[in-house]
Amino acid sequence: MSPVLILLPGCGAETYEQRLQETAQYFAYVDSRNQALSGSWTSPTITMRVPIEFRQMEDPKVSAVAASADESESPAPEPVPTIDPRQPDYADLVLPGLEGAWRAEVPVDLENEATERPAYLYVLSNQSLLKEKQTEQALNFFNIVNNQIATTFDQFLNPEEFKSEQFPDGKGYSNPKSFTVGTFEPETPIDGVPYQFQIYLTESGNRQVVILLVIPKNIARGSKLQEQMGYSLETVEFVKSSSSQAPSKSANF
Repeated sequence: MSPVLILLPGCGAETYEQRLQETAQYFAYVDSRNQALSGSWTSPTITMRVPIEFRQMEDPKVSAVAASADESESPAPEPVPTIDPRQPDYADLVLPGLEGAWRAEVPVDLENEATERPAYLYVLSNQSLLKEKQTEQALNFFNIVNNQIATTFDQFLNPEEFKSEQFPDGKGYSNPKSFTVGTFEPETPIDGVPYQFQIYLTESGNRQVVILLVIPKNIARGSKLQEQMGYSLETVEFVKSSSSQAPSKSANF
């Protein structure tokens, strides 16, 4: 028997073992991600899976204007949207282009006690601006959101400190998604606790999306929210547009 034939079974066994290990790692990854995330959520702009701890806030209800006495001669009443309950109630902040909002209670380590405080997740997009053909504002959406946050807390937010990141950031089993990531920390506590705004910006064509995570700074080390958020960002996909869009202009922010 030739030496080559003697080596082949060993090489084949080693390759088989590597494939088994790779398969086991893949299914472990899928299992970890499934345990970390809720089911798929879709907006007019993106689909994604959010961290499983979050519970979605209800969309604003729409009520009709009271009809006049002579309905036969009057046009149909226009629907009147109520106040959007998804908007922040902990600050005088109105988030533009709000498509989805979630809330969770997370463990927080305070000086003398361990307690829970709310965390929030928001998805914002320039979809409505594009639909209304307000192209200039739509392409400036990232700046609009950042300025809104900074103005609310009367504090400078420096977009030049934002960094490009990918999720997954290492070896993964899905195509990495690119984001421009920044952090904003209000000097004013919220409900007596320091908070942090984690800002994730992503775009496709002219469409721009901001994913905003608002969490207590002193979130307990045992919380898996940051790990879950990484998994969540891996799942972000833009919904296919029904109409072709012009190539995007680089956003200056």
